[in-house]
Amino acid sequence: MRFLPVFRYRFRDSMYSTGVVILVMVVLTALCYFGIATFGEIPRTDGSGEVIMESTTMNFGMPVAIFMFVLAIVTIREDMRLGIQNGAGRGTVFLANTACMLVTSVAINLAFFLLTALWNQLDTGVYIVDVFGALYYNQPFLASLGELAVSSTALLALSIFLAALGCFTSLMYWRLNKLGKWVVSIGIGAVAILFTSVVIRFRPVALALGRFLDWLLATPWNLALASAVLAVAFYVFARLLVRRNAITAATV
Repeated sequence: MRFLPVFRYRFRDSMYSTGVVILVMVVLTALCYFGIATFGEIPRTDGSGEVIMESTTMNFGMPVAIFMFVLAIVTIREDMRLGIQNGAGRGTVFLANTACMLVTSVAINLAFFLLTALWNQLDTGVYIVDVFGALYYNQPFLASLGELAVSSTALLALSIFLAALGCFTSLMYWRLNKLGKWVVSIGIGAVAILFTSVVIRFRPVALALGRFLDWLLATPWNLALASAVLAVAFYVFARLLVRRNAITAATV
């Protein structure tokens, strides 16, 4: 077993990337604040006609989740090549990479939670938008730590799911030959078009999809549960792809 050496290598590299992302988040938030403080805020009115001052920053939730998707894509192949060439088994390398993706997801989502919680407590007139707050609580700025914690949990589950999807996608394309890559790439678009047509033409399918979406949007915990189930499924599929995987260059 060479789990710890592989994990330490991936952990150091992932934490460096995570640190860069967190630094960018902090710098962009600060620049947004100083920009608005320098050039003035945008006046708006509420229902009574009273002028209010309100400003927002960008949303960091989705970039955090997409970061995990990209990180999983680019790391699994490198770990497989280096790990196997240095005597680590395929299963060990896969387990170490998966464990590191989970730890990285927790770390970056915790950083996002703390940054958002601390910043939104300040009376700056500039707030970090929370996409799940807007979706589930009709509040783009979550001042409540409890609601922000629930939203962050949903984002964590989504991040882990996208990491699993990225791992599976990378390994799938690694195993396919050139023709297989073309077939899968075109097939994904064809399946999406076919599914859309089925939903439009067949009312029971549309109703079933609507009920599922209603359930998914009812509470952040439902989204977290669905993301966790999908994450487990894609990691299982990815583990099957790892078996007897050839050591080749990480080209698409």
